[in-house]
Amino acid sequence: MKSLTSLVKVLRPSEKRLLLHYYSRNTNSEEKLRLALFKLVEEGVESDSDARLMLKTNASVSAYSHLKSRLKNDILNVLLMQDTTKRLAQGNRAAELDCRKKVAQSHLLLLRGAQIEGMKVLKQALYAADKFELLAERLQINHQLREFFVGATSSTELTRLNKEISRDLKIYEALLYVEEQSFVLSSPEFSKNLKTRAKEAEYLGLIHELGNLFKKHKLARIGFWYYMAATEYHRARKNYEEVVLIGLKFLNLVEKNPSVKSKNNMAGVNQTVGGGYFELRQFESAIVYFSKAEKFFPVSGFNRLVPLQYLAISDAALANYGSAIKHVGVALAHPRIATREPLVPRWLFIKASIEFLNADIDDSFKTINSDGYLMKQQDAWNIHYRLLEMMQLISRRDEEWLEFKLDATRKFLTRHKNLDTPRVRTAIDIFGNLLRKDLDFDLLSEKNILGLNACLNEDKGFTWYPSSPEIVRFDHWIQSNRSD
Repeated sequence: MKSLTSLVKVLRPSEKRLLLHYYSRNTNSEEKLRLALFKLVEEGVESDSDARLMLKTNASVSAYSHLKSRLKNDILNVLLMQDTTKRLAQGNRAAELDCRKKVAQSHLLLLRGAQIEGMKVLKQALYAADKFELLAERLQINHQLREFFVGATSSTELTRLNKEISRDLKIYEALLYVEEQSFVLSSPEFSKNLKTRAKEAEYLGLIHELGNLFKKHKLARIGFWYYMAATEYHRARKNYEEVVLIGLKFLNLVEKNPSVKSKNNMAGVNQTVGGGYFELRQFESAIVYFSKAEKFFPVSGFNRLVPLQYLAISDAALANYGSAIKHVGVALAHPRIATREPLVPRWLFIKASIEFLNADIDDSFKTINSDGYLMKQQDAWNIHYRLLEMMQLISRRDEEWLEFKLDATRKFLTRHKNLDTPRVRTAIDIFGNLLRKDLDFDLLSEKNILGLNACLNEDKGFTWYPSSPEIVRFDHWIQSNRSD
């Protein structure tokens, strides 16, 4: 009964009406029983024994099982009868379903002797198969044409069909191989191994092989996985110039080729290109692509929050604080943001960072203290939450509270040594020195100045990363408060 119930649940109101109309127009006793069973499922009856009793029939268990099976078949037929392609958001997926339906329809028409109409429908299917690179469907169509043409056309036409089928089989074999590898490329293990350089030679070989298959067969569906693998590899290696270069070709593919064109793909690739520009600190270009990605992602989807975050940080880096705060407002108004615990606290931290950069110290202090979730975490967000809070306290000249925060942060870093980087340690040392020197930025020690210059010059171990939670660069802030 569970499988039948699950099928009924996926029916839309229009499909239910079509099924009910079909049953109401027939007087066959079997179909009346199907209608009665359908209504029982609609009313919430979940037990087979209860349903049999309520049907008021003396049918055997086997007959009842056949009744359920026939009702299931009717439901499946209704699903195909409705214009289901309009329900699919991705055009290539809708085309695939529509093409398969047309192949089935043409087959029925040709079997019943309606050759002209059957061939019209089959040609429509062939057009869709060519446009959307549906090789399996194209093979089926050409096979059907070959059967139809036997004895009714020239040997030249049959030879052409045989060559097309043979060629498509080879291309389809390559596509099936790429689709098999796509499971590897999209697995968490692949991403993990890229970061640790495990199996690097193997993955480079795979990327090279995908590139050769794409070059040979010119199939966008192969190109999609080649570009995805290549951009992921270079992103893991921090080769952001290559990410942008390959990403722009990838974007051209998903924007222009119907077989891989979809809002999700365009959103993802725009985000990839934007991410490359962002890491290269070309924030104006990053904003262009992140803006496109944000518009393509579903409004209520969590993926939309990623480009919004980078848009806010990019605008903040360009001192476009009004635009940055608007992005934060859009994110905090996201309909599902509160359902994932870290999201709201992180966005409040981003907001506080932007307010601090815009010299709204009091607003920034209120915002950061409105949620203490990040202080309970053991990650980089916790550290930069503490650093921003201490910069606020220095700006507010609250030395007593600053001393407490410095002591607490030193103890935290002692417990979590993996977070104690040279850059973070330099910030702590400078803030401690400021506390001892009455918050006078011009009285930094020689050691502090050396550390500050290492951060400003981004020496090894002192690099600032745009995608880190350090939205307010402490070194720039310190330097801006010095008189020399």
